[in-house]
Amino acid sequence: MSLKNSYITTFGDKEDHSAAVDGLNSLRAESLLRSNYKEDISKLLRYYDQLHAIEYKLPITENQIRIYFKWQDALVGGGGLFGGKQKTNGSWKLAFEKACVLFNIGYAYNELALAQNLSIDEQMKMALKYFQLSSGIFSFLKDYVNANALSDVSIDFEPAVLACISWLMLGQAAELVYVKSASLKDDIAAKVAAHAADCYKEAYTSAKTESAKKVIPDNFTNVMFVKHLLFQSKAEYHAGKQAQVDRKYGLAVVRFDRAKDLADQAVSKSTTASFTPALRANQDEIAKSAAVAHKDNDFVYHERLPDSKSLETILAQPIAKPLPVTFPLTHDFRDLFASLVPIALNNALAAFSSKRAEIMNLEVNRLREATNVLNSFLASLNLPAAIEDSGGRQIPPSLIEKANEIKRQGGISTLEKMVNELPTSLNRNKEILDETIRMLDDEERGDTELRTQFQGRWTRTVSSTLTVPLRAEAKKYMDIIQNAINADKIVQEKYRMNRDCTALLSKQTHEIANELPSSSAAGALRDAYSVRELHRLMDTVAGVKAEREVIESELKNTDSDSVRARLIAAFQQGNHSDENSVVVHEIESLYTPLRQQVNESVSKQEQLVENIRRAHQQFQTEKQGNASSEIREEMMKNLARAYDAFQELLSNLREGIKFYNDLTPLLLKFQNKVSDFVFARKTEKEDLMKDIQRGIVGGNAPKAPPPAQQQQQTTTPAYPYGTAPPYPTQPSAPVTGGQAPPTVPDGSALPYPGAYMQPFFPMPASYNPYNPFFNQMAPPYPTAGAPQYPMAGANQYPNAGAPQYPQAGYGVPRPAKK
Repeated sequence: MSLKNSYITTFGDKEDHSAAVDGLNSLRAESLLRSNYKEDISKLLRYYDQLHAIEYKLPITENQIRIYFKWQDALVGGGGLFGGKQKTNGSWKLAFEKACVLFNIGYAYNELALAQNLSIDEQMKMALKYFQLSSGIFSFLKDYVNANALSDVSIDFEPAVLACISWLMLGQAAELVYVKSASLKDDIAAKVAAHAADCYKEAYTSAKTESAKKVIPDNFTNVMFVKHLLFQSKAEYHAGKQAQVDRKYGLAVVRFDRAKDLADQAVSKSTTASFTPALRANQDEIAKSAAVAHKDNDFVYHERLPDSKSLETILAQPIAKPLPVTFPLTHDFRDLFASLVPIALNNALAAFSSKRAEIMNLEVNRLREATNVLNSFLASLNLPAAIEDSGGRQIPPSLIEKANEIKRQGGISTLEKMVNELPTSLNRNKEILDETIRMLDDEERGDTELRTQFQGRWTRTVSSTLTVPLRAEAKKYMDIIQNAINADKIVQEKYRMNRDCTALLSKQTHEIANELPSSSAAGALRDAYSVRELHRLMDTVAGVKAEREVIESELKNTDSDSVRARLIAAFQQGNHSDENSVVVHEIESLYTPLRQQVNESVSKQEQLVENIRRAHQQFQTEKQGNASSEIREEMMKNLARAYDAFQELLSNLREGIKFYNDLTPLLLKFQNKVSDFVFARKTEKEDLMKDIQRGIVGGNAPKAPPPAQQQQQTTTPAYPYGTAPPYPTQPSAPVTGGQAPPTVPDGSALPYPGAYMQPFFPMPASYNPYNPFFNQMAPPYPTAGAPQYPMAGANQYPNAGAPQYPQAGYGVPRPAKK
């Protein structure tokens, strides 16, 4: 299934993001097409910005939006960077896709730097900038890989390997700075050369760790070490020249001797023939200066030579620095999914809606419960009918009004039809949920059986782990349906108890009059104080009920749009450290005034009930009645109760039917999600079983991946004039400073070098980061037909010529096996 369909399955189809998904697909396809490195880097940066933008908006994980990303290793264990068989790795994490794209961005910056003509000052300046950008990318990538637990997914993401590459890029940047500073004062040139030496030392240190030695070939490690020696010799050479300027001739002799020793080591240690001429030239230049310094001191100055071990360390001047990675990487980035809110904000809005519904229901129920209590109290006193009854067979006006209202709303037949509809709606929803849970159970049972059968060879994720959110959602729906069943029982019992009286109120007025017992006239009390007081109190009751209708309407129609806007604004400003507190604040500001009105209405009712009880007692004392009057009054009380029950039942049944009708599409959507998950797992199962069968036939059955192990670094290279510090558990990468973000540069104020013909340390021309590999992946939610997203295919990208960027599909589902 495509990302488009995955989004609809997860979030619904209220908004159409088809254009955005197609745009993302195009971005990725364009980023894989090779033209020239400057255009390539621009495409990669735009694609990465879009990935970064959706990372917090779409839950692309193994148990939510399932997209399996596959890439090939760029670095080949045992064969160095550019030889041997490359391994294909994959992950359900969007972070893996981002990390692979970042690796390509870092490599592209390196290639851009190497493509510059160093004899042109402006291009030399650009090369320096590109090396710093590349170093910043790989330094950031090392931390990003650790933070997202990706180091075990690919050998490319070993922390030591990424640290080595980052220091290597920074070392080459430091070389360019040295070339420019070499024409300045010698004390400055010495410090810059020392920085270059330090960078190559760190690169070599990382390359010699156990994890990196399996990946980085010896000849590349050798070049790093030799360059460290080379720039140490240059640092000592310039320090000696500065000592001559300062008239410290004995110190100059010792510095030149150390420089000569380091230059000789560089020549002897080098295994790269193309590097030898530059090393020889450096050796000859230093040897001549050392010879002249010895001769001058022996015959002219006669200064005592200081102990070489007591010399001050040449402090490095880190002018070249890795440039930090900040987002967006492109200055004109436009988010294709701008209308899609981040997951955290979506959760906050969902929490707000849930909390809003909870409070609204609570307060509305308080109002309705208070009104029901008031109605029951009035019905028990036969009010207001008792003060309207003129005797005989005439029906009190309030009772006629209630009967007419019931008939207008459809009477007993409407109520009966709705009551009979409840079981059908309940069974429909229950069957959908039961079938959905059965699918989950069957899938998990099958996975468990196969895991037991194949044991360690059954390497895919355990079903019970993946289905945790699905099981939780199923449990939520089960609880909802059980609550609905309990509510249905209450409604049906209330209907049974009030059916006969409701049926009487559904008849014509004369039929109701014939059913009512006659009584003597009570008109003589119409002018009594108690009757007038009860009339006044009944008007107050009507006012309270009208007031509550207004409050209930306000509770149901609160201005949630403005609250949504404020929540979005708060998150855009970064105020989302505590989503719950933001939601609670907005809820309180919205409902506190309405809660106060509810409290006042309920409190007001208590005094009103007491006043009605007192007035009614006086009315009963004054009233002249007989046995028939008591029977008539009791019947009118029952009719009044039936009217209140009818209104409550009608409201409850409408809400119940709406509830079941609204629940059905939610359950169908959930069932589709589970069905897609089960289908995807079935496809995974078939592919894994085929791999196991092929392994059994070929004698090389797949094994379970080993647990993640922390890399231990044990090798310590020897350095002249002191030893390197012990290797840390995790090699450190260059720390990025406060420079501009890694975008295509336009220059800076650094002392850029002029023409420089020293050989750099390029990644060889045959370097092929992530061979073209447009994989077919297990769909998150498969559908019939060809995969919809992305539409790019491997055959569109040639494998010849310039190095190819990875063409492993972003979100490409593995087609169903036929």
